[in-house]
Amino acid sequence: MDQSMKAFMLTLLLCFSCTKYAKVTKDDMDIRVEPIHMDIEHLNEIEWRVGKNKEHKITQSFTFLVDLPRVKQEDLKFLTQHRNIDSWIIRLIAVKGSKSQDLGSVYTLFEPKKFTRGAPTTGASSSVSIRIMYAAAYASERFRNDRCPKFNHNKKLTSLEVMGEDSEFSLKIDEVSPYPEKSNLVELAASSFNGGLTLEGDYYLEIAPYDSKRRKIHSNFKRIPRYVSVGKEEAIANESCIRFDSMPGYQ
Repeated sequence: MDQSMKAFMLTLLLCFSCTKYAKVTKDDMDIRVEPIHMDIEHLNEIEWRVGKNKEHKITQSFTFLVDLPRVKQEDLKFLTQHRNIDSWIIRLIAVKGSKSQDLGSVYTLFEPKKFTRGAPTTGASSSVSIRIMYAAAYASERFRNDRCPKFNHNKKLTSLEVMGEDSEFSLKIDEVSPYPEKSNLVELAASSFNGGLTLEGDYYLEIAPYDSKRRKIHSNFKRIPRYVSVGKEEAIANESCIRFDSMPGYQ
């Protein structure tokens, strides 16, 4: 084994040895998962070239990764066998001014299903990719390819950052309650949400232990300490679309 390979293996070993797992603690009173650490990383704006000659840049969406709780396999099996909990459910809440809106949720299985017949089962996800889109881009790929976006969309984000404390928290496995809202299973592509005509606001993530077969949560949703803030957006003049969007074949 050459020196570069030895260095790589040592780095990999250190990464695994430094991983901090949350534990499932059990006593006569309750069951808890703690300490949980969930950070938000790789926050990016997705630009959109628009105009007759694609001469302007506006914002189509923004994306980020949110870490999932790191829990050892034997503890996850305990939750599944004793409480029928087979996944984490993540809910996205947008707060815009005085209004709070539930944008929807996704869930990720402790033991992901096979993608194709005969293919090996993939490992449990360590993070979830989230994509929040303007309404003008959300509906379809065709909408996202428009040179003159629907709903007169001309916004560009000028302030986008991760905020909140990078701290740990705990989840108490508590009373079971139905979760009738539709929740989508996390897949390879980013999970997309419709942010509306404006994306200015704060975006919070909430997590709960979830029984995906019976669509039940086993605690109240817990808001994680980190969140994404869109502080400001500006309007970009797109004069060519005023003259161009009524002409056939512009898309």
